[in-house]
Amino acid sequence: MPQSRYGLLFNDLMDEQTSAIQNRGNEVELLPDGMSSFAEREKLIRNATQSVFLQTFIFNDDATGWHTAKMLAEKAQQGVKCCVIYDGVGSNRADNKIFDFMRAAGVEVREYADPYKAPLKLNTRWHEKFLIVDGQVGIAGGMNIADEYAYGGSSQMIMRLGEKPMAAWRDMDVRVSGPVLYSIVTRFQDNWARLGKPMDEGFVDQTIERVPAAKLKRGVNVRMVTNEAGSSRTPITNAYVLAISAAQKKIVIENPYFIPTKEVRDALVEACQRGVDVVVMTNSAESNDMPLLPDIARHYYDELVDAGVRIFEKHGGTLHSKTASFDDEFSIIGSANLNRRSSGLDSETVLCISDPLTARSLSRRFEMGIGECKELQARELADEDWLTNAWQWCVSLLARNF
Repeated sequence: MPQSRYGLLFNDLMDEQTSAIQNRGNEVELLPDGMSSFAEREKLIRNATQSVFLQTFIFNDDATGWHTAKMLAEKAQQGVKCCVIYDGVGSNRADNKIFDFMRAAGVEVREYADPYKAPLKLNTRWHEKFLIVDGQVGIAGGMNIADEYAYGGSSQMIMRLGEKPMAAWRDMDVRVSGPVLYSIVTRFQDNWARLGKPMDEGFVDQTIERVPAAKLKRGVNVRMVTNEAGSSRTPITNAYVLAISAAQKKIVIENPYFIPTKEVRDALVEACQRGVDVVVMTNSAESNDMPLLPDIARHYYDELVDAGVRIFEKHGGTLHSKTASFDDEFSIIGSANLNRRSSGLDSETVLCISDPLTARSLSRRFEMGIGECKELQARELADEDWLTNAWQWCVSLLARNF
């Protein structure tokens, strides 16, 4: 049996290249679809006694958005401190009435970069998504506040008005408690301060209480890694490259907009060359909610497929999961897509989880979803005509923005 490479040296490198410290003694629970995640969110919000902090890219004014807004308003009227951050472009479908409603009820609401008031920030978005309740429990992952995440969804929802959810979206959140909540709350607190008056530190200190590892069912090591919007630093990309480079047996990736940077592509090719089984699930042209992305992605697929990366394109409902597992030992779950936008333009948060149970669960979930996918064959790529390849090359020049 080969010795694990996700040990002390790996974590030292992660400390150095992500500027994020591993937190020991946490509890993690996968929330593998919108129904489970939003049920847990509702339970946590309704039971909140001190604070509810919510950051999201999309806060829509559909049934899910209004249900969430009314819960937050109710808690605010009960004296619970409720703070919401949303992204101005991601939430452009929503009528401002929903935010005015929350503010009138006592919810503190802040917007990142209204596209009409801050056009220079139009191309750098806050894409992070997390909920923190009473400083004790958090939910992080890929799901926004909108019907397509809670119930299902249909294509091209962000930039179109009036569309109704039709097919279930495939997405993933994770519930966490324990010392890593310090990192998550601090991240929210920092983002909050960038948009206005800082949060009272005394209140935050009173709200957060470290959960002793001995009282947890399982002591799991979790590291929160973040990218800053518009920064040249790429901690999340570094985390992916380190995890890929350490793998000896198997890499399982689910990512909706799979246009990896050269560093990630090179790491995946090298993994295949040393005998690692690399499988990727991503959207097909049919399921992708961003029309140009499948063509941009296919420009880079030849190199990956020729090296041995197996790419499965999903059909039916949209894939929105941003997860990866490595050798059934180490996992990455969060808001970050494997594309240049997440690497260099948007703010992102991922949790790096050292836990075989979580990693194996992600691998099993991948296998359960294969029936909704078609594997992309090298022959299919080779048979594309010159006009298709020319178009893919042209749109690939836009890859930095996707």
